[in-house]
Amino acid sequence: MKLKEDLNPVLLLLFQVTVWLYSVLAFLPSYLFSSVSESDAGLGSEQERAQRLKARSVTGRPAGPYRAMGATKRLVSSLHPGVDTLDKVFEDASRRFPDRDCLGTREVVMEEDERQSNGKFFKKVILGQYRWLSYAETHRAATCFGIGLAALGQRAHNNIAIFCETRAEWVIAAQACFMQNFPLVTLYSTLGGPAITHGLNETEVSHIITSRELLETRLKFILLEVPRLQHIIVVDSTPTKWPGYPRGISVHNMATVQELGTKPENVSRGRKQPMPSDIAVIMYTSGSTGVPKGVMISHSNIIAGITGMAERIPNLGENDTYIGYLPLAHVLELSAELVCVAHGCRIGYSSPQTLADQSTKIKKGSKGDTSVLQPTLLAAVPVRHIQYCTFNIGSCASKT
Repeated sequence: MKLKEDLNPVLLLLFQVTVWLYSVLAFLPSYLFSSVSESDAGLGSEQERAQRLKARSVTGRPAGPYRAMGATKRLVSSLHPGVDTLDKVFEDASRRFPDRDCLGTREVVMEEDERQSNGKFFKKVILGQYRWLSYAETHRAATCFGIGLAALGQRAHNNIAIFCETRAEWVIAAQACFMQNFPLVTLYSTLGGPAITHGLNETEVSHIITSRELLETRLKFILLEVPRLQHIIVVDSTPTKWPGYPRGISVHNMATVQELGTKPENVSRGRKQPMPSDIAVIMYTSGSTGVPKGVMISHSNIIAGITGMAERIPNLGENDTYIGYLPLAHVLELSAELVCVAHGCRIGYSSPQTLADQSTKIKKGSKGDTSVLQPTLLAAVPVRHIQYCTFNIGSCASKT
């Protein structure tokens, strides 16, 4: 098709003039104002900013390692003075933003099996609006859960595992463990039986936090191979009874454990607060190169990491909304959510299957999570980010 020959020359000229005028009116003022504001801030012209030295090798050798020019002598290590453990980070945020939305989850309105052209059936969902827990409510839920775990025999410095999908309950459980100084063993929800068994036995856990789906489809089949396991805590509210599990293993719902955490005799026990050097997380790898390996990460390690992350996210604050969909068992997602919590952002939960309107689990005609949440922040690996932006140019986050 030869567009120029098919179009009326007058219409073509009018179109070109319109595009030119739009470019002048929309782009030039924005460009000029941004240049002025950056110059006033002492950042110099765009060319000067592009050419300035941004990092320097600390060894003087080209191989590095390199540090940003503002941190060549000393690395940042904490967000605020005295806030040197993860429990203090959350307590500080809860005190500063008690009524702000903290963790959000979309309610499932309807599920149905949709027949595909090849005869197969895919489960599709219609999701409602996000329901939110405030910072104060989240802190209270985590506090009660931590006390409840202690009432079930979990002790400070003893490892506890979490084998669960990315969701609000994951963060509540993690914050509970940080408060009580329970080193948290994280396992990818995609791991197979042998990898799960290896991680649980290597860390000698007696308690594990999981979801109903993962318990029934993966965990229950390897329970006899984990002799130290005594308590399974399921984050889902139903069912409330769990018959048919091996003798010596008790299954509890998260709400039941939280109720234990409200009893005066349990509250009065107090807690042993962590030190910055204490282990916060033992993070297991995905096992793509063999048996998963556990990486021990201290409170000070994570806080230093999220402090550096915060310095690279412009204007991060309580007006931001983060969408969480990557595995929380990965340090990128965990750090991203922790830095958001520290700054009073709200976090809405999603999954790769419900992220966009075109995602595989979203029923045609209904909205994906990004359309409803309208996030300003997300964490992404390059391939996932490219796929997401390809389908969501209009709503692609401004701070990735």
